[in-house]
Amino acid sequence: MKILIVDQDGVALSFILRAVAAGHKVRWFTSPKDSISDDIGRGFKGVDRISNWVSSAGWADLIFCTSNDDYLEKLEFFRKKGYPVFAPSPASAKLEISRKDGLDLLAKAGIEPAPYQTFPTMAAAEKHVRKTEERYVFKTLGDNEDKSLTYVSKSPADLIAWIQRTPPPKGEVMLQKFISGIEMGVSRFMGTKGWVGQWNESFEHKKLMPGNYGPNTGEMGTVAYFTETSKLGSETLGKLQDELLKRNHRGDAALGFIIDEAGKPWPTEWTCRFGWPIANMMLGATKGDPVQWMRDAIDGKDTTTFSEDIGVCLVLAHADFPHDFKDKADTHGVPIYGVTKGNSKHIHPQTVQMMKQPVMKGEKLTEDTIWSTAGNYAAVITGFGDSVKQAAQRAYKTADQLHVANPILRDDVGEGLKEQLPKLHALGYALHCNYV
Repeated sequence: MKILIVDQDGVALSFILRAVAAGHKVRWFTSPKDSISDDIGRGFKGVDRISNWVSSAGWADLIFCTSNDDYLEKLEFFRKKGYPVFAPSPASAKLEISRKDGLDLLAKAGIEPAPYQTFPTMAAAEKHVRKTEERYVFKTLGDNEDKSLTYVSKSPADLIAWIQRTPPPKGEVMLQKFISGIEMGVSRFMGTKGWVGQWNESFEHKKLMPGNYGPNTGEMGTVAYFTETSKLGSETLGKLQDELLKRNHRGDAALGFIIDEAGKPWPTEWTCRFGWPIANMMLGATKGDPVQWMRDAIDGKDTTTFSEDIGVCLVLAHADFPHDFKDKADTHGVPIYGVTKGNSKHIHPQTVQMMKQPVMKGEKLTEDTIWSTAGNYAAVITGFGDSVKQAAQRAYKTADQLHVANPILRDDVGEGLKEQLPKLHALGYALHCNYV
């Protein structure tokens, strides 16, 4: 096939390399953001970066979009003209980008979200906290960039102090009732006729450091797996297939939850797009062609081949991640040692290029062209197994084979599930997943 990738965030390199290895031709458009370097993908065979994706739309047998922001209106225009677009629609993306719209749809379907109130300003939200003296989760109602401002308070005083020192975001804000419980997500892919493939259940690790310390990063690691049966999925997301089809959604649709001690799942937010780094775990779990199933889903067929092994993915970063303050001299050109033919299928390059570097061939110092960084988000490492512990051990074994100067890597991904999974099993959730 001929595949056009519209990539707003510069995250599709591993997807491209696997598509090329499967015999497909790929054109890769990345958004002209300062944070997306022209060096990403340089030197890899079959990587063809383009500056204008619209002119390649007619060339493509499949148009795949990695996100749900800047280009959806134009992609929807092409989809309505019959082009093979595998991407969210503006209407489905709104469920994530405008949190209130997403929560309102859940309530309409009888899926009760955590109670919340919206406020026009941060000052109005602060006034409400002072009045109620309750604990809340602060969220924005603006675009995806503002979602980094999500804050889980420890007390009313803590939240007021945080509001007072935080620059006001665009648009309204939300205070959502804090609910104690276990975080868990569920997702499924959608084609033109409805769901394709199995459910995917997941457990994210969003903080930078072990023990959930440090700033939010989006995601530093995830435990996830495909499963034919999902209580969480069938009781929640499964009720929304027709609504998503009405919105012309294609691709991954996910819901995040807090499951309380009584077993009630409280939905917190949507993700109507591929998630990263979990997309690399899904790519690693695909037994067959990495992209043909997407084209088939557009044609109303389900040809997915997802393994149901437990998966663990780890983010390997360096330099000033998760910030982006350093210049190119600090984040580009750092050698990534240890990538071999044997372990490369478990390593998903992200901001990577091929460069000539000093290397050791046995005891001899020489030079060779190897993986090197092109940003501070280097790679995603995956491991699979019969249990969380086995999958994590395999992922960390691969991580130990790599060397990047000053690496950033959480070393505890999956460990919290040793205590959480028995509680979830008692409530009927995550039955496909065991810690050992």
